[in-house]
Amino acid sequence: MDSLAHSVASSKIVSTPVFYGKRPWPGGPSIQQKWSLPNSMILYIAKNPSSSKVYQKLVQTCKFFFEKNPILIMANFDALENGTKCHITHNELRDCIDNNYECCINIDLNKLSTKIWITRDILIHTHIQNGIATILQKNFRFEILCLCVYDNDIVFDDLKVLVSFARSVYLFENSIKYKNGTTVMFDKILECLSTNIEFFSFQFRKDVSMVNASTIKNILKLQNLENLESFYLYECPDTLSIEDLSAFIKKFEYTKIFLHFASNISEEYKEQLDFLIDEIIESDVPDRVIAYNGQDEEKRKIMKSRFDNNGTTPFNIPDEDAENEEDDDDGFDVENEPVADN
Repeated sequence: MDSLAHSVASSKIVSTPVFYGKRPWPGGPSIQQKWSLPNSMILYIAKNPSSSKVYQKLVQTCKFFFEKNPILIMANFDALENGTKCHITHNELRDCIDNNYECCINIDLNKLSTKIWITRDILIHTHIQNGIATILQKNFRFEILCLCVYDNDIVFDDLKVLVSFARSVYLFENSIKYKNGTTVMFDKILECLSTNIEFFSFQFRKDVSMVNASTIKNILKLQNLENLESFYLYECPDTLSIEDLSAFIKKFEYTKIFLHFASNISEEYKEQLDFLIDEIIESDVPDRVIAYNGQDEEKRKIMKSRFDNNGTTPFNIPDEDAENEEDDDDGFDVENEPVADN
């Protein structure tokens, strides 16, 4: 049971219906065990493993523990675009993508007869209907270190569960709403992050009702961002207060900050951004970039030269600026966005 492939084969997850009670073992009935501890204590241990490693040791020791609490442990979970089907693996997600997922096992959550236990990364692709709800329903325990969700409808209560342990969070073009259908404000999204959050990357949709003139001021009051190492925003609207952005940049002096603004911001707002850009350049502070379509080329190069951009990400978000201005490359495609080391 120490390998993912063996677990998949043994539990017959593809062919059996969903069932979370005691299950017969392939090849014959289980032999009654004689424990040195009371049965109630053994049952408690089976139902409440302290960690995924402890659970794997238990099921390797005796199949009783898997029968009482069948769980499929995986390091990486990659939800596909065709409903509840997904890739699972113990390998690094980057390696899976580079190898066209040949190292992964394909499963269908609707046919899965065990609970799942994701220990590292979860990637959810475009418009997977009920995908997040199904993952939460099947999940035994979350230890997600890196969460990536692209272009999905997310219920805020579900998001709070998904990010409860995450050190890195990527949210691109998602609709994030309360159960009653109202839009969640951006500062409330940041407020629900774990105090362990190190990397946060977010792309706004065209509907930017989640931000207003008070958004950054509210973010400045949050107490859970003290460990934030990188903060990336894409398609920022011109409703964000420049004065508060300046205060944010000064407060998070050890955080890499990259702010990319939407192509439809006003000329007046661009002028205010230019004042902030001048302030950044004159202060000689590193790891600060403000990017917008049509900005001063030399100033942009200065900020870029001071920015430590060390890493890549599997996501590729269309850059409107590049489409509108062929030679206007700000040097910060999302493909070159750094990823926290998980």
